[in-house]
Amino acid sequence: MDQITNIITTTAMSIFVILTGVVVKALKDYLLIRGGKKAVQVVEILAKNVVNATEQVAGALDIHGKDKLNHAKVSLIEALSSHNIHLSDDEMNTFIEAAVKRANDEWKK
Repeated sequence: MDQITNIITTTAMSIFVILTGVVVKALKDYLLIRGGKKAVQVVEILAKNVVNATEQVAGALDIHGKDKLNHAKVSLIEALSSHNIHLSDDEMNTFIEAAVKRANDEWKK
């Protein structure tokens, strides 16, 4: 009788461990997908803030054109690193250009 109980207990624990692993994997995948969406939102907000800040200090720093872009990139890299987000140079350019376009559209109103 003890052997049957032992076998049933061991089998139940094995099944429980397997099910727990499956649930943890599914939860992790869900959080990564959800975290990816939040990361994009964070990048958009930070890019907008960096563009606005760069525009405000451009006159004082006497920077124009590509210098403003480089200043915005450096600021964005610093802001993203505090959120543990890393982007390629092309991705940063895309977010900065989108923020500049939005800012220009808003300023024209």
